[in-house]
Amino acid sequence: MRDIAGLVVPPMMRVVPEPTLCWVIRDDGGRVCEPVREFMAELTASGTSPATRRSYCHDLLRWLRFCAAIGTTWDQAGTEDVRDFVRWLRAAPNPQRARAGSGSRPPAGSVNAVTGKSYLRAGYAPRTINHALSVLSAFYAFMYESGRGPWSPVPAARPQRDRVPARRARYRQKVPAFQPRAVSEEGLLDLFAGLRNDRDRALVAVTLSSGVRAGELLSMTAKGIDAGQGVVAIEPKGGLGSRIWVPAAPESFVWIARYLAEGPSVDVEGPLWLTLRPPHRPMDYFALRQVLERVNGRLGTNYTWHDFRHTFSHRILADDRMTLTDAQALMRHRNLDTLNAYAAARLDELVAALHRHLATPAPYPPSSSIRYDAGDLAVLFPGLGS
Repeated sequence: MRDIAGLVVPPMMRVVPEPTLCWVIRDDGGRVCEPVREFMAELTASGTSPATRRSYCHDLLRWLRFCAAIGTTWDQAGTEDVRDFVRWLRAAPNPQRARAGSGSRPPAGSVNAVTGKSYLRAGYAPRTINHALSVLSAFYAFMYESGRGPWSPVPAARPQRDRVPARRARYRQKVPAFQPRAVSEEGLLDLFAGLRNDRDRALVAVTLSSGVRAGELLSMTAKGIDAGQGVVAIEPKGGLGSRIWVPAAPESFVWIARYLAEGPSVDVEGPLWLTLRPPHRPMDYFALRQVLERVNGRLGTNYTWHDFRHTFSHRILADDRMTLTDAQALMRHRNLDTLNAYAAARLDELVAALHRHLATPAPYPPSSSIRYDAGDLAVLFPGLGS
């Protein structure tokens, strides 16, 4: 068996932007990896988003680097190599966790005392490993069908037969069930009070009242605000340049107006959210994340922007006046089943429910002094006394 603990995977090659395909992999000499380039062309023709192609490139980059470390190539790798790749992912640290200033962060995988949420583990998460296997499977399927590569070494799941559910494919990781990430109402009050400017308050207010994702929030423009109708325009996940209107709460538009009145000058056609320090640039995901990093540092919490989407979903699902189809439309999910991840009760709600139960007096036990008439028993059960 291959020694994974002592394996050194070289940081060779890199994912770089490319004008027509958005992202490709180039080696240290600047040469493009042609198999990945062909696969990116296929994904482009299939209408995938640039973010999806970038994600696929990074998954393939990890696989190519691993193949180089074990002395093989992608078209010579076998199922045992895929197995060892998964073993390596389970044991290797994720370089995305090693960000600047992380020395002052709590230990990876520890639990925050205020929110009860775990910090990200140091290695690759089960979902990340499963996604990598899905990307490899799609890559090898394309190469085989186009006559450019071998049959996929990634084991496939057994199909469902005779009402027996399909088994999880080999090397696919079991994804643990996580507690809901919705923020309590008390936590939201503390968080909002900890924000230092109207831009950040507007960002949080829009997210909490519309459930938009981080990328959708950053896609907003000054032109895409209709306070009269109570809607904002966003580029949805996988929208590829198209825009849709989503509703938001009236107070969101108040905070947006305050930000526009006192913040940097915003171009009507350009991005709505700009950095506050000159030179004013459009906010990216790193700048958006720093908004919560600052308030998390003051409150000792570990909130994320996606927690607000969970909070929005939790609120509308708890409202008896909202139907499931209303929640599905507001969350912009294709399937109702996706709402299950947002519908579970929060931990603070479970604690309150248990306390209500414990405060309820226990029912009185039946009295043991009850006696039945012997004549009645003889009529009901003849011969009982014989």
